[in-house]
Amino acid sequence: MSVKAAVIFALYWELRPFAKSLGIGFFGSLAPVIAADGGSIVIARSGMGAGRAEKTAERVIEKYKPDLIISAGFCGALVDELKIGDVIVSDLKDRKLFCSPKPLFTCEEKTAAFHKEGAIVVDMESSGVAEAAAKAGIKYLAVKAVSDTLLEELPRSLLGFFSVPRLLRFKDASQKASKNLSEFLLEYIKKGENR
Repeated sequence: MSVKAAVIFALYWELRPFAKSLGIGFFGSLAPVIAADGGSIVIARSGMGAGRAEKTAERVIEKYKPDLIISAGFCGALVDELKIGDVIVSDLKDRKLFCSPKPLFTCEEKTAAFHKEGAIVVDMESSGVAEAAAKAGIKYLAVKAVSDTLLEELPRSLLGFFSVPRLLRFKDASQKASKNLSEFLLEYIKKGENR
């Protein structure tokens, strides 16, 4: 089966608005791999980290043979100009996106990554999907939406999320980021059909 585009997300709440916009219900979007839009788009959830993303992308490429594979999801800003919901598109060669092996929790860690890597955003999955795409010889793109700004510090443990103000900020930020991400992906993929 050949599809036009495969989109790999790390986590459920990153992909849910995109799945919903393609007519996939709540329970359908819980599946690890979803064929949508008459089979022309495949959505997959890999879990966090480049290794998991690469393995998921390899399985999707082998089974569905997409023309394009996209690493989609949230990213952290490494520069102050970026705001919650901004969408960044990168092929990784442009060095706008740094794929970190671990989360960057503080402004200091993010600033250090900016100075070392020269990137403007950070994620943890894009290089894994890019590696799978390169091995298969197919087109690759990362499409990421900012979910935390440079100055926002992330809690180092899950318990740190459980204060009411932090939960509300996270909910608002993730909703805005995933909505903007979904809208961009739909437009980008649909435009590709008409090229």
